[in-house]
Amino acid sequence: MIRGREWTGFEAAALQEAMRQPIRQFAAMLGVETTTINNWRSGLSTVKPRSEKQEILDTTYAKRTTPEDRERFEQIVAEGETAWRARHSKETRRHGAAATTVAVPTNSEPGVERTEAVFAGSSDRGSTGAEPPLAEADDFSALVSDIETAFWAAGVVADTGPLRPISALLAATRSVTRLNMAGEYTTFALLVGPLITDLYRHAHKSRGGNQRIAWDALTQVAFDTSVVMRARGHLALAWSAARAAEDAARTIDSRPGIAAAAFVSSQVLLARPTSSKAALDRAESTAAVVGARAQTANDVQTVGMLHLQASLATAATGGDPRDHLEHAAEYAARLDRSIPTDRSTVIANTTFGSSNVALWKMSVAMEAHEPDTVLDLAKKLKPQTLPTPGRAAQYWVEVGRAAASRRAHPIALDAFLRAESIAPEHIRNMDTVQEAVAQMMREAKRSLTAGELGNLAHRVGVAVV
Repeated sequence: MIRGREWTGFEAAALQEAMRQPIRQFAAMLGVETTTINNWRSGLSTVKPRSEKQEILDTTYAKRTTPEDRERFEQIVAEGETAWRARHSKETRRHGAAATTVAVPTNSEPGVERTEAVFAGSSDRGSTGAEPPLAEADDFSALVSDIETAFWAAGVVADTGPLRPISALLAATRSVTRLNMAGEYTTFALLVGPLITDLYRHAHKSRGGNQRIAWDALTQVAFDTSVVMRARGHLALAWSAARAAEDAARTIDSRPGIAAAAFVSSQVLLARPTSSKAALDRAESTAAVVGARAQTANDVQTVGMLHLQASLATAATGGDPRDHLEHAAEYAARLDRSIPTDRSTVIANTTFGSSNVALWKMSVAMEAHEPDTVLDLAKKLKPQTLPTPGRAAQYWVEVGRAAASRRAHPIALDAFLRAESIAPEHIRNMDTVQEAVAQMMREAKRSLTAGELGNLAHRVGVAVV
């Protein structure tokens, strides 16, 4: 810990006040929702932010405060919670997450049925229905060069500082994986650069078990970085991270690591139409090699995801994806039986399973331009059964894309809004969402384009004319 003790809600509120930032601006800088800041301010010393938020507060304090900010912070903390409450008594109020029930509007167009679901989450939408702003794009983009440099330098840096113990780096690795799966990309970006540097330093300087642990964790962190950078459109860095994941995995001959690296490499290649065949070859060839030696749940999860990626690449190249989908289903069935998990590695893909295979079938059908198949598959899959918020959001994205292609614009809009409410930062940067929303803006009635659809178009970066 940089400050030597855990953060409380009171100290987080003191940091916000010391930096003289409004709640929304402070939340954007940290990459969290405004409700999180309000919860800290409401609970004060009775609230302890989660571990990943502890790290982001540490990083913010260490790298984003001026000496004057720190002096004000220490003074506020020294004055104590009672004095803080007295100053803010008029604005202090309690906020909490609530379970929200939403339903797709009753279908008024043929061939598209109504679907209902319940999600637990928080809402910060005002009476206008406008979403609170996320961290500005520049907040994320400003960190991209730092992450890129961390891969380039590979731990050989001038300002080394104290090297965190390997146990702390493992905990940080698990934190960034959770942030990736939750779609909290700005928070992810703040944490991952220093983590990459320290993992490389351990990999170069440690010996024996700790050295292997460092390479193993680096494989997972590089994998997560590739996923995030591809999602945010930084394809060159996504490719560099994928190659770093492969190099680290091959250094320790990690089967799940090699499979995971091939998965993200194939995803980056598939992002460019001219390299779709290379994407298919990368996924198929690695699945064949690693799959033949798959023994643990970690192996099965990562190879199963490779088959799902291969099915998507096959559809993109005009082939029949059913063989790869069947292989993926077989791997998912293996997980339902007794199969050992390798606890000596952090590399795995816990999102893989039968429900995720069903979700990928929807994505593959959409890639094959079969919206009716997507909507039929959607009726059979409950998004609540999907393993992460990002996967649940993807379900609604596919429903929205299919409905948009059927010109069922109200249903498509509702589906995209559901997806955005679950994983806003992820959804607002998806090219498939941007394409569908742009199509809807051209085709939908004025009553939609001038209202919530127009607001959504603005949030996802579609020009409104």
